[in-house]
Amino acid sequence: QNSLVQRCWHKNTRPKPDSGCSTIHHYEWSKLALFDFLLQIHNRLDQSCCGFRPRREDVCVEVAQQASCEDQENVKLANIFHRNQDSRHLVFTNNKGFFDRNEDNLDFRLLEGIREFPEKAVTVLKSRKLREKLLQSLFLDQMYWESQGGRQGIDKLIDVIERRAKVLLTYIMAHGIKVITMND
Repeated sequence: QNSLVQRCWHKNTRPKPDSGCSTIHHYEWSKLALFDFLLQIHNRLDQSCCGFRPRREDVCVEVAQQASCEDQENVKLANIFHRNQDSRHLVFTNNKGFFDRNEDNLDFRLLEGIREFPEKAVTVLKSRKLREKLLQSLFLDQMYWESQGGRQGIDKLIDVIERRAKVLLTYIMAHGIKVITMND
């Protein structure tokens, strides 16, 4: 949250030494939030499952992490790192999406503090080219493609992502979130 408030590295301006900024570029958090929201990956930014109604089999319920929802100052991030040679960009690991959560139980906590989203990504969401781009991308990973039941299974997953994209676009409009050009 501090990084979001400080807008660390915004417009490639070096932050002041006492700002509390890390080497991570401000835009990286927006990209992460968008990605995690569409796939509902809560185990990175919301390990305690505070932003939705978890199922009994969710890890946060199994290890009784929900009690930590009150303490937002000490949220631990997981499955994110950065390379020494590219310290301003995040690398996401454990990207397993959760496709069994309905639109009335999405984790909006993943979007907390985000005031800007990348124009390229939002343009894809608005233009209805998301399905085409996802099909092209997922087809490259034949193992994943087959594990989901081929084209039929992949289409079901993309249906879920497209519904979430509509919810996200509504959220962006309702909260006045800016859509801006971001570095790649």
